[in-house]
Amino acid sequence: MVFGAFDLPSALPSAGISWPDVALSFFAIVLEGAPFLLLGAIISGLVDVFLPAGLIKDWLPRSKSRGIFAALGAGVIFPLCECGAMPIVQRLIRKGVPPAVATTYMLAAPALNPLAMFGTWLAFRNQDPWLMVLLRVGFSIAILIFLGLWFVRVRPEQMLRAETIMGRTTPEMSPNPGLVLTPRPGLSLGGLQQFTGAVMRDFTGVLLFLIIGAAAAALFSTGFNRNLLAPIGQNLFLGPIAGILLAQLLCLCSTTDAFIIAAFAPFSVPAKIAFLVAGPLIDLKLYWLYRSAYQPRFVHGLWLRALAATFVLTLLYSLKP
Repeated sequence: MVFGAFDLPSALPSAGISWPDVALSFFAIVLEGAPFLLLGAIISGLVDVFLPAGLIKDWLPRSKSRGIFAALGAGVIFPLCECGAMPIVQRLIRKGVPPAVATTYMLAAPALNPLAMFGTWLAFRNQDPWLMVLLRVGFSIAILIFLGLWFVRVRPEQMLRAETIMGRTTPEMSPNPGLVLTPRPGLSLGGLQQFTGAVMRDFTGVLLFLIIGAAAAALFSTGFNRNLLAPIGQNLFLGPIAGILLAQLLCLCSTTDAFIIAAFAPFSVPAKIAFLVAGPLIDLKLYWLYRSAYQPRFVHGLWLRALAATFVLTLLYSLKP
């Protein structure tokens, strides 16, 4: 997530890890990420309790492949933060939305967020901003289509954890993997109670993974001197790798990550684009969040494919005449 008003620790002191810097980074990530996570839990509760399952299924295209493109459009129209998308996606899956489509939306919502694109233009306003925006959008869409078409070929039981498909063991959730839910009450006391319970379950269930990821990101991000990365960031092959790894370690929000990487002036354009494209798709924090709903093997495959595709596209851009 975004560090916001907090400054990124620049390096480890020579004596070892600076634990105050680690604590600062940790609380910055958690305090910035938790509100988005709560917002996602609230929206997911509204979806779960008050939104009819048939409405969503009727709106989506019958073809899963076409549904992938609908998910990309939904990511632009209904953008979300990385953390906030997770509980909403779990609810959509339990409402009958195909896992491939819901997962594509989960990735597209932060990656294609219009606010993130505006932030990119603003951060690079003195560094060819339109090029940076177009490259970020174009590469993100290409990778999302690539990943979405892979999602379509993965069986739900290979993609999702059992509790994601079945839901928590509660009276209102059907044990049928067909994801058929009992009718929901309207704006009544019972409906509000179910809504409150759903919000609390989603928020507390995913918060643990946010904390684990934030702790790992804080520990790693304070262990690197940004000045030492400059020569690597200019290298044809190592530059994109450096951008990808930096995105994995810093775990920034897609709406403000451009302001951080824009400060790395010696980094090449491909290195900066690799940072901006890879981060919203998966990083250390998102890895643990994804593990809360998806099978570990699927998460590893997603991580490998997303980062490999980012590297290939940015490398090809580096090699252009």
